[in-house]
Amino acid sequence: MTVIFVVLALTCVWILLLESITVATIATGLIVSTATLIFCKRALPMDKITNVRFYKLAMYPLFLIWQVYVAGFHVIKLIFTGAQAEIIQVKTEIENESLRIILVDSVTLTPGSVLVKLDGDEFTLLWLKGKGDDELTDKERDYAIKGRLEKWLIRAQK
Repeated sequence: MTVIFVVLALTCVWILLLESITVATIATGLIVSTATLIFCKRALPMDKITNVRFYKLAMYPLFLIWQVYVAGFHVIKLIFTGAQAEIIQVKTEIENESLRIILVDSVTLTPGSVLVKLDGDEFTLLWLKGKGDDELTDKERDYAIKGRLEKWLIRAQK
């Protein structure tokens, strides 16, 4: 039953992306969705991902897209006001390794930061900062980088 729901949900996303509701679009969406699930079942080690509440991650992709846009406008402002690049280390409170990887991937997806190294609960990144960001404490800086993303992922831990 869950597989059918996932195939239908992915097909709906396919239809939205193609902006067309035709028999061909629906059929292609069903085929691509089914093929994607088969590939993921074979290629992804889902049995190794433990202690994650997947239902808490259902809306995370939409939240992440919103954060990408917000960060994009922030980076535009930084570029016009004088941005500086800095390599920093950030510590995360997420205990689950899979969720830490999602966090660092999400941080890298948002404009203004690039992951350099992930080592346990600490990651190193290249960060674009503004002129006034020198006065930020480490805690404020960490929240500016990972804050809302990390909070969302912490809720998904068991």
